[in-house]
This record gives sequence, C-alpha cells and structure tokens, in this order.
Amino acid sequence: MPRLRSSTTPKTLYRFEGGLDLVDYLVSLTQHDIHENREVRIGEVTGRLVTGRFGSEQPEWASFIQSVTDVTVNLPSSLPFAVLLVPLPPWTYAIACGSGHHLLDDQMMEQGFGLMFGIRRLDPDRLGTVARSALDATARHIETSFPGGSDIGSFDLERFGELVNRVGGLADLSGLTYDRDNAKPYRIKTANSLTVPLARDPDALLRDLAKIGEIVDQTDVDSRLQFIGQLRPVKRGHPHYTELEQRLARALGGDDRFGPLDVAWPPNVVRAADDAHSYAVSSRGGAPIVAPLEIADILQLLTGVPLDERLAEIARVRVTPCADDSGRDALAAATQLRRWVSFETTIDSVRYCYHHGEWVRIGESFVEQIHDQVNELLSRRSTLSFPLWTPTGKRNDEHVYCGHAAAHLGGIVLDRDLAATPLHHKFELCDLVGPSGEMVHVKWLSRATAASHLFTQAQVSAESLRFEPEALIEFNRRVAAVDPTMVTPDGPTTVVLAAAGRPWHVDRLFSLSQLSLLRLDRRMRRLGLRLEFADIPYVAKRKRGALAA
Repeated sequence: MPRLRSSTTPKTLYRFEGGLDLVDYLVSLTQHDIHENREVRIGEVTGRLVTGRFGSEQPEWASFIQSVTDVTVNLPSSLPFAVLLVPLPPWTYAIACGSGHHLLDDQMMEQGFGLMFGIRRLDPDRLGTVARSALDATARHIETSFPGGSDIGSFDLERFGELVNRVGGLADLSGLTYDRDNAKPYRIKTANSLTVPLARDPDALLRDLAKIGEIVDQTDVDSRLQFIGQLRPVKRGHPHYTELEQRLARALGGDDRFGPLDVAWPPNVVRAADDAHSYAVSSRGGAPIVAPLEIADILQLLTGVPLDERLAEIARVRVTPCADDSGRDALAAATQLRRWVSFETTIDSVRYCYHHGEWVRIGESFVEQIHDQVNELLSRRSTLSFPLWTPTGKRNDEHVYCGHAAAHLGGIVLDRDLAATPLHHKFELCDLVGPSGEMVHVKWLSRATAASHLFTQAQVSAESLRFEPEALIEFNRRVAAVDPTMVTPDGPTTVVLAAAGRPWHVDRLFSLSQLSLLRLDRRMRRLGLRLEFADIPYVAKRKRGALAA
C-alpha cells in the first residue's frame, strides 16, 4: 500500500518588516539564471515566486587538479533555488528552498526571528544543538550538540557575555498543521531563520505563518530560555539602526547628550596594553599619540570631520600600539579606529552598545539584573591596604609602584618577571603576591573600559596556573626564592584586582565591561579561585600632549 504523503514538509522561513514591494526584499537577480519571477496566488494572498539556479562552468578545485595531473576537468554544475514571498501585514514572510536564502537581503530580514520562536516553543529539557559566540568579538565560537537531546544546563552557557546564534531541539508545535496531524515531537532549527514543518495546502500554510507570527510576538516572560533574547546583535535593517549610527556620529564629535563614549581595547591587541608607550595613527601624518590612549585623543582625530563622514572615517583610520615613544615599534596589528570605541545609548528603554565595531542590544530587565549582580560582586573587597600611588610619568611607573606596594604589604613583586609555558610563550603571572599568597593584578584605570585588558590578564594567569603544571612550577619557584614559607603546593586561592585612577564602582563600568566582569568571576569560581577588588589611593595623572614625529 503506497505511503500517504504528509500534510507538511520542513521548510526554512524568514521574516521581514512588511510594506515594501516584494522584489525589494531580494538582492539583484541579474547575475542568476532565473526561471520564474512572477506574482502567484497562495490562497487569498498575492505573493511572489522566484525560481532558478546558480550556475558554475567548473568547480573551484578544477584548476588545481589540472595543474598537478594535466587533466582538464569539465564539470559544470548548478544549484537550484526558489523563494516564495508571502505578505501578511505587518510582516512579509519568505520561504527559501534549496539555495534560495542567497537571494534574500540579509540586511533587511528580522534578526533573531527563528530564535524568538524557539525561546517560546523549544523544550529547554530536550535541546539538541546550541551555537554561541563570545560577546567580546574574539574568535571564540562554540557549538555543542547532544544527539539524543539534553537540558539547557548541560550546554554550559555563559548567560553573561555570550550571543546565542543558533538553537535546535524538540519543540511544541501546537497550533500548527503539523501538530494536528502528528503525535510525534519535531526537532526544529532556530537562528535568524526558522526551520519548521509547514503545510502543503495554501490556506493551511497561511494559517501556519499567521500562527508563527503570533507566537513570536507573544511575551517570553515565562520561558526558561528568555535570557537568549536579552543579548542580540543589531544589524542594518533594524528599525533603530539609522538612529543609532547617527547618535554615534554625534558622540564622535563630542556630543554627549545620547550616552557615554569611551576607549575600548580590541581583543586582537589587548595584550599590548601594558607595553604600549605610543600609538601610531594612519591619519596623523606620522605624529603618534602618547600613551595612554584616551577618548579625547580619538575626538581630536575627528576634529573637522563632517558629521556624515565620521563613521566612514573611523572605519578608514587605523591605530597601532607601539613600544616606543615615536610610533615605530609596533606591538600588534594596525586595527580600525571603530574597534577602539565603545558607546552606549538608550532608545525606548532598551540599551544599545557599540563595541568593537558592532552594535548589541541589551534588554531593559537584563541591564538591571547585570547592574545588581556587578554591584554585589564589587562589594567583595580585599583586606589588603595599598599605599598611595603618585604617578611619575615614566615608563616604569607601575613597576616602581609595585615595589613600594610589596614592601608596604609584606608581599613579593612579580611585575615584569615574565613566565613561559608551552601554551604561553610570554605572560605575567601577576604583579604582586600578597602576604597570604594572593595573586594581585595592579592597574591604572584611566577610563571606564580600560579594565578589559586587566580582566584578560587575570584570566590568562589563572587558567595557566590551573591547567599548566609548568606555570605553577614557575610561580612557586619565584615565591620560594623570596620566602619559602609562602609556597603552597596547589597554588593561590585568591585573585585581587587592584586599581588606581578610578574606583571599582558599577556606575563607572560600561555595560559590556560589566558583562565581562561577571564572566571573569564565573570563570574564576570554576577554577576554584575567589575574585576580590581593591581601590588604590592615588594622585591624579596629568595628560601629556602628543609628540612630534
């Protein structure tokens, strides 16, 4: 007996803000082999169908095969596609088949549409796949899969500082055609798109699309996956994107009406922070900026740049940290100025953060939750009492202060005493070892976001001591050389972040810096370490002017 055809079939769905001509949601069609591009009727709705194929005369690897074998490869290929656009005001839906997603304008599609469905309908105890990336824009990307499904806790998600990009798992599809005709749960895939079984019947398909839209627009307050939607990237096509860019451009001209602007160290150069004494700038005609790099220096670079050209300017200009005062001895790669800037602003009670050249949205309740947790964390104060830091303006200023602090505390100086392991060619274990074996990291924090490289230094050191035997051997050897009684076989149990230049206070940290700090504390606790904070009394620094070339 022939098998009955299912009333549904899995398809990949996207959503766009409605109101435009349907062809405006597509990229240019001229370079593709188009078979159909016409209006079609889906039940009572007029949509648009585009079908065709992407063609290739020969595969990319053909020239390699010919070069090593002298055999000509003649294998033309094609990838068929179809896109069905269905307007259901206030939205327009796009069903992509084959390679059809390549025709959709990804700057216009609703970001996180599929995830929003998943937050409301995925079973948090039967998830199959979770993919996420670090909010700090490093290269770290993690995808975790449980073929048989598992609960959300098994995926070890960082609720602070990670963007969840994709989730798959068993879902509640009640209200959709599939649920009416099937008793078996279905594993959906969610990202910007939603892969879900849709009805084959035109009228039932329209009901499915309407129901999906209704689900996505419902509140997620009762969902255990709600946190996924609290941190989302903001791309072109977002309703507030143009306004956000305009606010940033104004802030780059010194206008602080819309929120704070500050310096942020890009992840690819953060390890050069301690050794940088100047910054070469591609637009200054050879004149470097003297360390520390401050937001006033960046604003000075943009003096005279028209409002509508500032964003293009920070994408064009590159900054390089240098070990010398003349901007010639580069410590890291030249990095776009836009990645050195942090900006925060609020629209309709939602916080938007520009960080490392990208926009991120943080939900209102999440901002309050982060604020409260960081405030509690910063109350974890060290009992160490530091002496006054009077800056000298010299390169060895921090090192000299560490010497004074060690003598005052009865500790050991490790600043500039670099360690080496198979995984880390050169790194600093800590600046001081406290009288009770505390690992103390000392830093002058001139700006709110300057804490980022301090967090990185503390984490690298802690992970090395826990996971690399060579690091603990190096640490204990240095301690034993000064005071053998301070050596502990298992290493330190407390890490102290001691800062001058500004106090440890939640209101003095950008939202994304707060996220980084919560992630650092979570990591330290997993390593069996207690994170504490200390404010160093200080005399304010005087900012030096720029050096001549």
